[in-house]
This record gives sequence, structure tokens and C-alpha cells, in this order.
Amino acid sequence: MTAGVDPRVVREAGRWLARLGSEDVTEADHQACQRWRQADPHHEWVWQQMAALQSAFQSLPSHASRSDLLERRGTLSRRQLLGWGAVTLLSGALGYGGVHSGLWQRQWADYAAGVGETRAVTLSDGSRLVLNTDTAVDVRFDETAREILLRRGEILVTTGAREARPLRVRAGGGVIRPVGTRFFVRLMDRATQVGVFEGAVEWRQGAGNPVPLAAGRQAIFGVGGISPVSALSVNDAEWENGRLIAERMTVSRFAEELARYRYGLVDCEPEVAALRVTGVFPLTDTDQALAALARALPVKVTYYTPFWVRIEKKH
Repeated sequence: MTAGVDPRVVREAGRWLARLGSEDVTEADHQACQRWRQADPHHEWVWQQMAALQSAFQSLPSHASRSDLLERRGTLSRRQLLGWGAVTLLSGALGYGGVHSGLWQRQWADYAAGVGETRAVTLSDGSRLVLNTDTAVDVRFDETAREILLRRGEILVTTGAREARPLRVRAGGGVIRPVGTRFFVRLMDRATQVGVFEGAVEWRQGAGNPVPLAAGRQAIFGVGGISPVSALSVNDAEWENGRLIAERMTVSRFAEELARYRYGLVDCEPEVAALRVTGVFPLTDTDQALAALARALPVKVTYYTPFWVRIEKKH
């Protein structure tokens, strides 16, 4: 049944779990939750999975079920924190489970960066990789070729000295061939974004013709084709320095970008999604970035749980 899990139902189950774990829970809350569970067999199935995960999570020692974020948020009981830990685990296991989960891919990769981390690696040929948040990379060098396989996330590549062995980057079903260059590759939902800061690259998918990208250009390659080649901003690699530089960025896009650097969900109300913000925001402290957004725009940031943050209209 996991193939058809609805993320919305997981979030609803999580809200009920948190409510029933609160100190002021009432009998009416229990009855309302029971009605929700009985309204749809899928609700009940997700609830049972959540309960099983919560039971397993409760067996962990207290320090193992908390993070620095949880330590900073003292408004929730341990029971609620455990419940929301189960929500996070369930969302990952059901939505992106098995070998496609970030935890699994990072665990078995040659090089990896966790959520909210970046990591720089110098390869044996002198090429430099910078791994962005939640990234997994395998490196396969032999006597005839050099290959970098991006399994998850985003990398910034600066090639080393030219040599006889060709260098290729595989990502999302395509192959990128750089020519003395600095470029980034980002895996997205059913697409791959490539941007070139220096030099040039060629993108090839299957038996198709190669698509060239020159310095200062970027494109998104998906199953439906290639997006129009567009200009690349030098700010697109500022994540290497722990910064998000927004230039009239919509709040919805801001939330999506910031969500990559923290566990859980960051979303926004439809009423504020189209507002635009300009500024420099820290990626190493997403709470600080959210607070800065609230100072810049008529919005407020509500922490429903340590794992669910929502940007809302300020009334």
C-alpha cells in the first residue's frame, strides 16, 4: 500500500498525533481523531504505521531523538517530539523509501553531505567538488576514464588540469562532459539543472544530440525536453559560502530553497506565496533566515512543530 501514500494524509495524521500528545488534549479531540481514522481506510493505515514508528522511536534514549533544533524549541513535550519524529521518519520511509531515501543514499555514497551541510572534496585528478545539502556522490576513476555519479542533491565542480582521460558527470539519466570549467549540477524532481560559471559543458541524454552550454548559461533537462537556455547568476553558487542571495524571489520559492537545508516541512500560505523578497540569508541557520524574512515582509513565521514551519500573512 506504500506506493499510494498521500503526503497530505501523513501530515494530517501527524497533526492528530501531536494533538493527542499535548497536555491539554480533551475527550472531544480523541473522538474527532477517531472519526478521522474511520473516514477512510487509508487514514487508518497511515495512523497504524505512525503508531508503530512512534513506539519504536520511544525506545530510543532521549538524546538520540533530539537535535539542536529540538533543544532550542522548549514548548513541546517529549511525547510530542517523539510523535513528530515518527512523522518525519514515516514521511521519508513512505514517500521516498528504500534505496531512494536520502539517508540510505548518503550512507552508501563515496562522498556525502547531510541535510544543512556542505562539504568540499579534492579528487585524485585535482578536480574539486563541493557538495550541497543532502547530497550523495560516487566517484569512479580508472586508467581510461573519470566519472562522477550524482545520486542525489547538488554539486559544484571545478575541473583540474586537463588530461587524456575524459571526465564525465552522470546525473538524472544524462551525461555532462565539461571542458576546463566550473559548473553546478542539481537533481530536481524528474529533471536535472546544469549551470556553467566558467568554460563550457555538453549535456547528452541517451542517443540524443549533445546540448552545449557556455559560461553564464543554464538549463533544466527533463523527460519532456530541455527548458529554454537562460542567464546564470553568480549568486547561484553562494550556497558554497552558506548564503542564499535572493533577488526578488517569491516567498514560495524562498520556502522551497530553505526547506532543503533543514529537516521537515517549510511551506507558506497562498496569500503570501507571490510576495517577493530581496536580501542575503544564512543557510547555516535557517531559523535566523526565517526571522529575517519576517522582518523584511508583512509575514509571520509559525513553528507548529520543530519539523513543520509555515510562513503566514501577518494580520
